[in-house]
Amino acid sequence: MRYFVTVAEEGNVGRAARRLHMSQPPLSQRIRVLEAELGCELFVRGPKGMKLTAAGDVLLEEAKALLAGAERARERVVQQVTGARVLRVGVLGPGEATLSAPVVAAFARSHPEAVVSLRQGDLADPTMGLAAGLIDVAITWTPFDETGLTVRAIQEDRCFAAVAARSPLAEKGSLTREDIDHTSSIRFPGGVDATWRAHWQPSVSGSGPEVHSLDECLHAVLWQQSIALVPESALERHAVEGITYRLVADVPRTRLVLARRRDDRSPLVTAYIEAFSAA
Repeated sequence: MRYFVTVAEEGNVGRAARRLHMSQPPLSQRIRVLEAELGCELFVRGPKGMKLTAAGDVLLEEAKALLAGAERARERVVQQVTGARVLRVGVLGPGEATLSAPVVAAFARSHPEAVVSLRQGDLADPTMGLAAGLIDVAITWTPFDETGLTVRAIQEDRCFAAVAARSPLAEKGSLTREDIDHTSSIRFPGGVDATWRAHWQPSVSGSGPEVHSLDECLHAVLWQQSIALVPESALERHAVEGITYRLVADVPRTRLVLARRRDDRSPLVTAYIEAFSAA
């Protein structure tokens, strides 16, 4: 199931194999075996990658639920054996790095028995499966659909365009949405939160490569002269030779937030959010 989910998320066996730290042939074989066991094709294979069939869409939903259940089972066993309580934190892009040390110190003092498990986010889902119970707290950037969630803002950032230094846009002091609206830009996978896509996908067409991480965004800027939008906090941490950052003056500010499920009353979640906010 994990192999299948990874291929579905990447849309490409080669990229999925690299993410799984394995070679491509055995991964392709495992997917074929899975299709044979189920008696149906899970992917439509084409020159541009692999797209899920209707059956694949159903399995993806079930597979994610199965993996989440397996993770919860593992964590319950760890808690039973060690007495530790596990808090699953999802981080999307730059967010926690500059605050980790003080957060650790504050949280460890109040909850020395807790184990914090980190899940790195995917741009395909700004909440990293929070609503589905895959994580307990999301450290992420707005805007996105906040239905069923409680959100606490930590800071506001202006939004900048990452452009290739050789691009004519790099010669401007600042940009507007109109400047970038019909350029070759990164694009998000299908099914992404519409509010998230409207803010963070630079152009309507999204004619550039599909991306899942900030590193993939910057690679597309450097190698394919695509454009990506990033929060101001990312500029210093992601200084790359050949890439210039320009303020997009008419794009609304983004907020770094901590999000939790509205119906989650866990004291551990509350304590973590309080420690992060204080830090």
